[in-house]
Amino acid sequence: MRSGMEVPELMTATQVARILGVSTETLRKWRAKRKCLPYVRVGRHIRYRAADVAAFVEQRTVMPA
Repeated sequence: MRSGMEVPELMTATQVARILGVSTETLRKWRAKRKCLPYVRVGRHIRYRAADVAAFVEQRTVMPA
């Protein structure tokens, strides 16, 4: 690993589901449809970057007029 390289925080599907208020099954369906939330595959494990989850929430934030 190069010096000074930032490694993003990776979260499990359970952690992300809790944050978003959805089930892990919903996340699985989104992955199958390649919908919405980017993910990282580490071997057989699925992880989500904290920055991607934050961006997902930010993009869906509705501001009242």
